[in-house]
Amino acid sequence: MKSRPAIAAALVLASGCAANAQQRVSVVGCPVPGVEARCLVIRGSDNVTYNISDARQWPEIGQRAIRVTGTKTNKVSYCQQGVVLANITWSYTDQKCTGR
Repeated sequence: MKSRPAIAAALVLASGCAANAQQRVSVVGCPVPGVEARCLVIRGSDNVTYNISDARQWPEIGQRAIRVTGTKTNKVSYCQQGVVLANITWSYTDQKCTGR
């Protein structure tokens, strides 16, 4: 049966995506408005943009950097920008934000 290897490959790929979706990340950076209204993003030192719009409370923009921890998801967002994080926690750092 030729379809068994194809099914096995699809299952391996799907399990890799599921594991990747549950990955916790921690990022330090300055929160900025997203390109869409009601969107908030942060760019990490890895140059990856993370969508933190689901945070229960938003940090002040343009004041101080924040340390964000969240779970990567495969969600598609209205914001159309960045890796969407869930289960977000954040705290301010001593680092000041400068410009956008």
